[in-house]
Amino acid sequence: MRIRKTFAVVFLCLLLLSAYLGFAPLSIPNDKFVHFLIFFCLTTTFYWVVDTTRRRLINSTLLVCTLLGGVGSELVQSFVPYRVFDLYDIVANVLGSLLALAISSWYHKGMLERKRAAKYSAIPADGAQLETGSESVPMSDLGTVEELPERAS
Repeated sequence: MRIRKTFAVVFLCLLLLSAYLGFAPLSIPNDKFVHFLIFFCLTTTFYWVVDTTRRRLINSTLLVCTLLGGVGSELVQSFVPYRVFDLYDIVANVLGSLLALAISSWYHKGMLERKRAAKYSAIPADGAQLETGSESVPMSDLGTVEELPERAS
């Protein structure tokens, strides 16, 4: 399990920005869109911080960003005197987080499939070169199975 430092730094910066916006006595126009956008960005960067299995990433991102961040931050804001609890803020947080999780997971799955295909790809088709030590031999020069000599028993 490896930590991608660039994603970790970006996540921490976004987390500080969102904490400031969430707990500062500010009035922001288009509040729901800002909630959606912040949690979309937080979830996307959090998903890519740790290099581990896809299932672990989905579960940990769902727990940390969607539940603790999206729902928990609004519950904490309800205890701040100058902030007001708003159920629609939770909806915007969760929707932004779930969309980011779905896109990241979909991209990750495709990335893993491409990596697997490149690792286990078949021998190239006709016209391609096959390397046999010190020289390259065209695949068409190898013949077919029918042309192979019989083995002596």
